[in-house]
Amino acid sequence: MAQTYTQEVAHPSAWTATGLGSVDSIKVAWKQRHIDALEEAYEQVAARGLTLDQVEHEHFLLPSIAADLRAIYEEVMWGRGIVLVDRLPVEDWSLEKAEIIYWGIGTHFGKGQSQSVMGDRLGHVVNVGGKDPKERAYRNSLPLTLHTDACDILGMLSIRAGETGGESQYASAVAVHNAILEEKPEYLEPLYRGFRYHRFGEEGPGEAPVTEHHVPVLSERDGYVTCRYVAGYIYMAYEELGEELSDTDRDALGYFDDVALRPEMKLEFMMQPGQMLLANNHTVLHARSGFEDTPGADTGRMLLRLWLTAHEGERRPIDETIEIYRARGIDPQSRNETRYRGDATKVLKPGVLKY
Repeated sequence: MAQTYTQEVAHPSAWTATGLGSVDSIKVAWKQRHIDALEEAYEQVAARGLTLDQVEHEHFLLPSIAADLRAIYEEVMWGRGIVLVDRLPVEDWSLEKAEIIYWGIGTHFGKGQSQSVMGDRLGHVVNVGGKDPKERAYRNSLPLTLHTDACDILGMLSIRAGETGGESQYASAVAVHNAILEEKPEYLEPLYRGFRYHRFGEEGPGEAPVTEHHVPVLSERDGYVTCRYVAGYIYMAYEELGEELSDTDRDALGYFDDVALRPEMKLEFMMQPGQMLLANNHTVLHARSGFEDTPGADTGRMLLRLWLTAHEGERRPIDETIEIYRARGIDPQSRNETRYRGDATKVLKPGVLKY
């Protein structure tokens, strides 16, 4: 049985919206030299006639901005777990060019994953399904609840904004753990024990529609708290099984949602075209508000979604990262921040990437 962790986590990934102050605190401004490096790498890919599915790290080399990419990677993997890059000139690029450049950037952080049974390695977050709740959530205009995805690093690149709505929402699952520990510690046990999940039609050969095992919402190893959470798949699983969740289980799940959605916890902002967000999927929950636009391939809200399996490497001690933050003038304790080094993702040592 999973161990319930009953200590406060006090390092940079346990951030709150109030502690961050504004979206500017996670923003990294890219300059012309960054864009020039991307353009040069793209031209080399185009000259070789490579498609997105063929582009690997060795095809999209970025030696002049390697240190900047490394800093972003470390912040996502070892720091707060969330970075907003401002910005890529997507209005000057064709969609195909934007996709290849975005994918190329992603190869410096990890390996791209398939995102659905359709096999899409680069998801188009658009409204093609109207308001059908059975449509995969990233392909309709309905609001999404805070959740995690099936990857190590989540990437989102805004191509077009919608007519109204569609604000991005992010919250630290580690900060949610801390709040529940302080306010309703009895709810941690069911969250660490976990729940069975519906596979939503994506089970493999011989697999049942519902997981045979319990998937913990929260997990802990060596003081690092991580999260895997899609509330809809939990409720769907028990409906499929014909079983009732206990009152305590339902209350624990509801309280988790309520805490994550508090204004002081949730960072909410509108991604502008060209902005690129990278988040640690094991510590950062994400969602979006509903939106209105005209569905179609060339109109309305559109983001490109990237799922990455992070590059591997060795774990960094917690105290080392805390000292790095303090050297930057940030006190992880007073700002209620923490950093992530969970067991599901491992990172490269500085200098491992070769150009």
